[in-house]
Amino acid sequence: MRRKVQLWAALIAVLASLSSRADQPKPDAATWRSFWLSVNVEPAPPRDFLDARFTGRIDNLTNGMLSDATARRWVLADLRRSLGDLYASHNLRDDIANAGIFGPPGLNGTTDLIEELRDQGVDHIDAPLMASFIAAAVVPVSKEIQANNPEAGLTDYVIVLLYRRSNAGGVTIFNDGHREPITGSGDSELRWQIDTGWFVDHEVVGPLWYQQRGWTCRPDSSVVGKLCGLVKP
Repeated sequence: MRRKVQLWAALIAVLASLSSRADQPKPDAATWRSFWLSVNVEPAPPRDFLDARFTGRIDNLTNGMLSDATARRWVLADLRRSLGDLYASHNLRDDIANAGIFGPPGLNGTTDLIEELRDQGVDHIDAPLMASFIAAAVVPVSKEIQANNPEAGLTDYVIVLLYRRSNAGGVTIFNDGHREPITGSGDSELRWQIDTGWFVDHEVVGPLWYQQRGWTCRPDSSVVGKLCGLVKP
């Protein structure tokens, strides 16, 4: 079970593996605290917990429907969302996961992960980024494709990510004080992830991609596989 939890944490960190700063203006401390209290999150997370770094390739595959600047902003917003999700899982903050800010309450399995960690006696996880970003793309999805594949829950646009796991470790800190190292993966296989949802420019939290659903995928003949296959190394 612990191996499963470690791999899940590595996957959720994929967007956080990017590396050139995308500075965001920060609200004052009182506004920040008041907002999080209004969505039943107490204490408020640090004001820099969504600070992101980015470098690498972003493909705008919208055929002119969006500008390159907008596509970049949406990918960075997804990165910020991922960091919020990662913070919630590593710090066992189900109040953040259930706040409905980064996605639906539960964040597509984050609260389940938190419960697993609590059952194992975990206090928190101190882990570095465990994925190496290669490329990302904003991809439009036609209404016809959405209607013909309702089980996929596709939205008008999706963000597709291409990455490898990196061989970086970390540590799990337990309630009794003992610590266990997290072994990084030496697996160099290419991996894809698709995030459905939409862009939100939140007045306090800033730009976010609201992840309606998110899962790993592989280029193949399925509708999701075809979308993922548009992003090349």
